[in-house]
Amino acid sequence: MASSTRTLLFACAEDWFFHSHFLPLVKAARRTDETMRIILVTRVGSRREAIERLGVELVPFDFGRGSLHPLSVARRAWRLRKIIRALRPDLVHYIALTPVLMGMLARLHGYRTIMHVTGLGTLAERDSIHFRILRSALFRLFARQVKAEDCSLLFENPDDVLYLRRYGLPPESDIAILGGAGIDPAQFPPLPDPGGDEVRVAFVGRLIASKGVDVLVEAIGMRGLQGKGVRLDIYGEVDSGNPGAYSREQVRAWARLDHVHWHGHTTDIHQVWRRAAICAIPTTTREGMPRAMLEAAAHARPLVVSDVPGCRHFVRDGKEGFVVPPGNPRALAEAIEKLASDPELRTRMGQAARRRLFDGFTEEQVIRMVGSIYQKLLRN
Repeated sequence: MASSTRTLLFACAEDWFFHSHFLPLVKAARRTDETMRIILVTRVGSRREAIERLGVELVPFDFGRGSLHPLSVARRAWRLRKIIRALRPDLVHYIALTPVLMGMLARLHGYRTIMHVTGLGTLAERDSIHFRILRSALFRLFARQVKAEDCSLLFENPDDVLYLRRYGLPPESDIAILGGAGIDPAQFPPLPDPGGDEVRVAFVGRLIASKGVDVLVEAIGMRGLQGKGVRLDIYGEVDSGNPGAYSREQVRAWARLDHVHWHGHTTDIHQVWRRAAICAIPTTTREGMPRAMLEAAAHARPLVVSDVPGCRHFVRDGKEGFVVPPGNPRALAEAIEKLASDPELRTRMGQAARRRLFDGFTEEQVIRMVGSIYQKLLRN
């Protein structure tokens, strides 16, 4: 595998996901070796040109996002194996659970490897017999391979590490906890509370059932909040490639309510938080480290989040905002009402949320941590 130019290969299911969350990894690679050849194996979509402008080569590959059928996964793992062996990278960095598991099944011995778990998702949450068997088989195999291959592991919250310990993840594993993809605070400056008679709550994210948007819509519609002029802004598009996506008809029905406005996808996150005073992350399942939460915190917005992995790692109840039980519209409404009724509390918690970023959640901190891992692996 030796060559004059070293090669780093990223495996990530979607080009838009890599572009929106993981460009700091490219910066970390460039700092490690400015001549590094960087390749991204991904489903190529609308972000091709933006990623290629960064000097990253794209190799099209369908990871079958959302599909856990064993035969389908095995076939894709075999194709991924052939691609990686042909490219002969010095380091392979798998990003998110599907590529991580597929890379594990590809069984590419002898490659320096980083398994980057951004969340455990559906595989950890579903409780049917099928999922219990599949979960046990895949996570136990993952734990054994980690021990055998001595690969490096990246997680975005400590809950996921503890969860995989149940399946045999060895305590001596080389593990680092990243602050998500990191945020550059200079690009997301603190904003004053919008003030005014209306208090706007914003949700930014994919419109899939696990994000709990239906719970949030129900909470905002409760009489106590309507009496205080609370309105909900939903920013996001229907994710038709996800089996858990809300239907477009459902989202349009919400938008017809007087207290809900659906804006669709947005690229102007600054405008979101100029208008909205409160950030809600009402997810009903596990998260990694939601970027929308970090962006809102950078803009000094108080956070109301569910008590799930990822969210509770960043938000400390009563400090940066409120942590409420998932799937509970009443508790969600009560937390939002406290903030809607008290501008000083919103400002205090919003300022605390921005300070919290500097506890390991900035882009520079993530770049330094990942860069040190790249340097260590490439020296070996």
